Amino acid sequence: MDQQTRLTTMVDEALERFAGRDLVSASEVTDLLLDLRLALLEDGDPLEELLTPEPARG
Repeated sequence: MDQQTRLTTMVDEALERFAGRDLVSASEVTDLLLDLRLALLEDGDPLEELLTPEPARG
C-alpha cells in the first residue's frame, strides 16, 4: 500500500470515528479531515508549494 492510499484510509477511518462526536464539534473535525483528504488526492504537493521560497527579486 502506498503512502497516499494509507493516509487516505486513515483519514476515512477518522471521518467515520469522529463524525458523531460532540465533545469537539463534529462538523469542525469533519471539515478539517475532508480538507486534508482532498489535499492528499490532489496532483502535486500543495504543502511543498507553500514551503518553497520565492526567488529573490532584482
